[in-house]
Amino acid sequence: MAAGLRCGSSTIKYLLFFFNFIFSLFGLAILVLGILGCTKSINTSDLSNLRNSFIVLCIVGGAIFVIAFCGCCGAVRESNCLLVTFAVLLLTIIVCEVVLAIVIFVNLSSIDDGVAAVFNDALKNKNAASMESVDFVQGSFQCCGLKDASFWGSNQLPNSCCSDGANCTPKNAYTDGCANAFSKLIKQLGKSLGAVAIALAVVEVIGVWFALALAGEIKRLGR
Repeated sequence: MAAGLRCGSSTIKYLLFFFNFIFSLFGLAILVLGILGCTKSINTSDLSNLRNSFIVLCIVGGAIFVIAFCGCCGAVRESNCLLVTFAVLLLTIIVCEVVLAIVIFVNLSSIDDGVAAVFNDALKNKNAASMESVDFVQGSFQCCGLKDASFWGSNQLPNSCCSDGANCTPKNAYTDGCANAFSKLIKQLGKSLGAVAIALAVVEVIGVWFALALAGEIKRLGR
């Protein structure tokens, strides 16, 4: 069927296939990232918003993979219906990604309060569940206390405050407080998400244009 396509349309066909193949891998990567985040995130209500963001990542990643696969099939089979469907779904995904970016931004900005709640609960109750959450945060982000090690008000600190994980004192503890560590993380994520969002939007708009251009050519040929 491709023999009837003009040279430019044939080029678009293969570019669209390549674009969707890469896009499907990208969607699969987002899906895996979301799954890993869900399985490794802390099981505590104070940081439940972070887990919810990973769940949204799973949904969006899966949707991207399915839609990209649809685009691949539409390009290979030269199906006007599949290509138009792909373009409409891709536009829908762009809208969903904007919503996702807003959700993640809002949740990230509220994580500081969640971290403070986790630490204050651990200091007040000192039960196994609260300390497990604190140990996870301190070990993962190499930080100690909310502002610094003095938060614990003792010379004997939780082992997660030190890299060697034993006999932890203020002298060998991490110097960065966990509130500051999370602020740095949020800023880094904000820059990374912004750059990725812009690049992704450009690629997606090009994908929509390719799909509609190829669909128009196929319709012209009466297929």
